[in-house]
Amino acid sequence: MNSQQLIELTQDLIFHATHFDLPYVQETYADKFLLVGVDGNGAVDTMNKQQLVAFIQQNKDAKTEPFSTKTEFHYAAAEDNMGVVVMTRELEINGRWSRKFFTVIWEYLSGKWQIVKESSIDRN
Repeated sequence: MNSQQLIELTQDLIFHATHFDLPYVQETYADKFLLVGVDGNGAVDTMNKQQLVAFIQQNKDAKTEPFSTKTEFHYAAAEDNMGVVVMTRELEINGRWSRKFFTVIWEYLSGKWQIVKESSIDRN
């Protein structure tokens, strides 16, 4: 996997996740997935795979408009069975726009690339 392929994989993920494609999300996020988010006030929140799947399902059931896919990629690298992508995303969640700085860690597990960790930091 080279850097460009890792970016393309991440773009694919962003499209499917923002359009609430539940089967894709369940397959792409590893069972050991953990998201750690830091808001503008320094408060930390976490989300595991089960919570992420519930969030996607809730938005799908509510027929929520897809989230923005606007992304600026800053860095991507892969070596052996691990990859990292650093990016800025613009999102509107619950009627509020925010710019978030994301780091996404991919790992090749069970014959496919899956996300094992993510961090997000508000950039507002």
